[in-house]
Amino acid sequence: KFYYLQTATWERTYRPEWKDMSLLEWAEKVNGDENFLVKKIVGKKLWEEVDLGDLIVAREVVQKTFVVGLMEDMEESVRRFNVVLGIDDVGDERNR
Repeated sequence: KFYYLQTATWERTYRPEWKDMSLLEWAEKVNGDENFLVKKIVGKKLWEEVDLGDLIVAREVVQKTFVVGLMEDMEESVRRFNVVLGIDDVGDERNR
């Protein structure tokens, strides 16, 4: 959001003034998300507070659930996705 909206002139939420801000400054002064993803992952409402325990649980969920791939190395990314999904990409059609 921070980097994207600095350059996305086609977006109605385009924010050229963010170009001169550091990420830390933006997070402290502008960002109002207040741990949005942590709250979503642990099942809390937006107005509820989160604590270190919630962060630890959310981190564990992300580590066990998400697989990240890189556009710059798509072949390796797809291979890793296949490993996680249990898809053998070298032959056995039953695994596809």
